[in-house]
Amino acid sequence: MQQNLFDGDRYQAQFATITYRRLISRRWVTYADIMAEFKGLDSAEQLPYGISKCEHIGELRKAFPEVCRALEEKEGKGCIKEEGNKRNKRFCYVGKDDDPLAGLLKAVFRKDLNDYYQFCQDSAGFFPNSWIEHFFDRTLDLFEIKQKREEGRELIGSGMTRLHKNIEWLPFIYECIRDHKALKVAYHEKYQFATTVIFYPHYLKEFNGRWHIFGSVERKDSLSSQTIINEGQDIPLDRIDEKPAIINDIEYLPPDKIKYPEYFNDIVGVTHIENKELHDIVIRIHDKYMFGLIETKPIHHSQRTLKDFDETLGYAEVTMTLKTNNEFFGRILQLGHDLEIVSPKEVRDDITLRISKMNKRYMR
Repeated sequence: MQQNLFDGDRYQAQFATITYRRLISRRWVTYADIMAEFKGLDSAEQLPYGISKCEHIGELRKAFPEVCRALEEKEGKGCIKEEGNKRNKRFCYVGKDDDPLAGLLKAVFRKDLNDYYQFCQDSAGFFPNSWIEHFFDRTLDLFEIKQKREEGRELIGSGMTRLHKNIEWLPFIYECIRDHKALKVAYHEKYQFATTVIFYPHYLKEFNGRWHIFGSVERKDSLSSQTIINEGQDIPLDRIDEKPAIINDIEYLPPDKIKYPEYFNDIVGVTHIENKELHDIVIRIHDKYMFGLIETKPIHHSQRTLKDFDETLGYAEVTMTLKTNNEFFGRILQLGHDLEIVSPKEVRDDITLRISKMNKRYMR
């Protein structure tokens, strides 16, 4: 049985799908156009280097002629026009049928949909119950998911506790972000007295088992009475007093200067501290096993290894570039005494002070 060219190898199938859709648009197309779309670029001119140097060019070179052959089998020789030399060749589909391989694509779609359906059922244990109850309400899926849970047949789970105040509001918040709804929110900033604000939710982020809603807060300046918009405001879900109310008579404000999730690139966790500078931090790891854990599950996405574990020296070293916050120091302390911040001095002094305060607390 011949394999569906839109199925199978992940990259080759992706290239085949892009190639086919480009060709049946009946516009001229090149290999560079396909590669650019695969990489999420607007045009081939945005490719940083020649197509021969692009990753996965081998899969593209296999997929493109396969699509052309499949079209010729359906529409006959001559349904693909070619122009240009070997390096700058371009192609155009001129066949009679506007979508001759639709059956093959639909077959893959049905298979993918069945796989997705199965995944949703098997991964229910990974998501908060409130998500499952809300999005699968009144469906056979919810019955089958609950049955699998009761019978101990879930295949995917999470180590994060779901005992989180207000977690049942997660689906509502998500839908407000999706549907661009402004909210009236009463919350406790740093567990102080409740503050009520107009809030434009933009992004949901979970960190260390706690959910955070990021967006823009609208406030009145007490002196000038002018409206001030603070973007990138973090409202932890568990600090909200009551379910937020949708405000229908004001225009939703989307993110302006902040782009999510890039907003978190320079930190660990969710806390941005104003005027914090970036540091190139060197961490020494005095245990081979611990080095393995940190190497395979980095503290920060910028982490790279400076020195592999040396049995003679008794340590390894990694470096990362970030802005420090409580989450970063908490992560270092959580990993234990085998980690030592070597530099810069400012960051080393910061964690030294934190450890000293902890030591005083326990030495009483």
